[in-house]
Amino acid sequence: MKHVIIYAHPSPKSFSSKLKNALKLTSDERNWETTIRDLYEMKFDPVLWPVELAQLSKGEVSDEIRKEQELVLDADIISVIYPLWWAGFPAILKGYIDKVLAYGFAYKAGSNGIEGLLKNKKVYLFTSMGNTIEQYESKGLIDAFKKIQGGEIFEFCGMDVQAHQFFPEIPSASDEEINHHIDKALSLFEPNEVIPIVFQNDL
Repeated sequence: MKHVIIYAHPSPKSFSSKLKNALKLTSDERNWETTIRDLYEMKFDPVLWPVELAQLSKGEVSDEIRKEQELVLDADIISVIYPLWWAGFPAILKGYIDKVLAYGFAYKAGSNGIEGLLKNKKVYLFTSMGNTIEQYESKGLIDAFKKIQGGEIFEFCGMDVQAHQFFPEIPSASDEEINHHIDKALSLFEPNEVIPIVFQNDL
């Protein structure tokens, strides 16, 4: 199994970072081939510049983007870890999606309409938030996040979104709550045994 973890948080002390590390450890315990794409560490440029857009229209991409596409293409499992900012992805993650999941690679138009090209891939989305679940649900936003950030991107490209987990009130979460959230995330990868991992919240 090949597991690609796409991680988009600027702080190494964040809950997202701890979750990323826990997923990596659990993945390694299963002897999966695990690759972490830390977008901030990579200094990934999220801006789709005019020259890049012109290249995409010709089916051309840079070596940097081709490498990311090859990782996505080879992956059996893709985990995406990010904080919810202004009801959406951090800019660096949105730019990664814009550039990597490009037309001709991730999807194409055919006789029956749009066809997703990245089939047989399981996707797990992990979203940390500042507010409560109830505050978002009262506005109908949790379902909207699942549709927009999962269905209209990854499923649109032919992938299978296995789960989209939301972790509320992270900035004020206790160590116990942090560990509970991490255990909940790791439980998605059962029936293999989940190894408890303990972190302290130093946000």
